[in-house]
Amino acid sequence: MLQDRVVRGFLAGLAGGIVMNLYSFAQLKLNWTEMPFYKWTAIIILGKEDVGGAIAIVLGVLGHLIFTSLIGIGFSYLIPHMQSRYLLFKGWIYAISIWFIIYGLSLLFKVQGIIPILPKTAIANFFGASLYGLVTAFVSAKLEEKSVLKN
Repeated sequence: MLQDRVVRGFLAGLAGGIVMNLYSFAQLKLNWTEMPFYKWTAIIILGKEDVGGAIAIVLGVLGHLIFTSLIGIGFSYLIPHMQSRYLLFKGWIYAISIWFIIYGLSLLFKVQGIIPILPKTAIANFFGASLYGLVTAFVSAKLEEKSVLKN
């Protein structure tokens, strides 16, 4: 199963997404953000800004984990085209690029419930995206290692 690049990318992105969501919940509890990643995703999925309740949280978390897994697949397909040196840095750059694109698209399309973004939320989400990139790159490297050893 680990010989498959899609599976490796999905698992690495899922691991990064889990850590990212745990971080986001902590940021919310500390009042360092008002837009945790699950809420962002729930707004996109449900198409409305009032996304309170358990169902919206579950939908948001599951949607976010699926999204992070999919962008993990994208990263796994970039790995063969890069040198393996500085993979953590490259994972960080990849994640920050995705973060910036998502922020830009949200602003461009004026997504209700997301725009305007407070500075504390932007900073918290920047660090969450950074964490995602580092974890995804680390897990990707470990899974790549295992897949090479099995061949």
